[in-house]
Amino acid sequence: MKYPCAKLLVLLAFIAIACDINEAAAFPIPWGCSNYSGVCRAVCLPVELPFGPFGCAKGFVCCVAHVM
Repeated sequence: MKYPCAKLLVLLAFIAIACDINEAAAFPIPWGCSNYSGVCRAVCLPVELPFGPFGCAKGFVCCVAHVM
């Protein structure tokens, strides 16, 4: 352990940055649910396919109409 103070400082800086950045800002997604003609819902309808949280608020999923 050559640099215990430097390691501690890096760890504290990492924690401070991780706590300051939310998920949307950390990983910006260039597309959203509307790009897939979807709707953000808490639970998808039986005729819709869950596509993921793209562009939706926390706890919501992008639901895309199933086309046959």
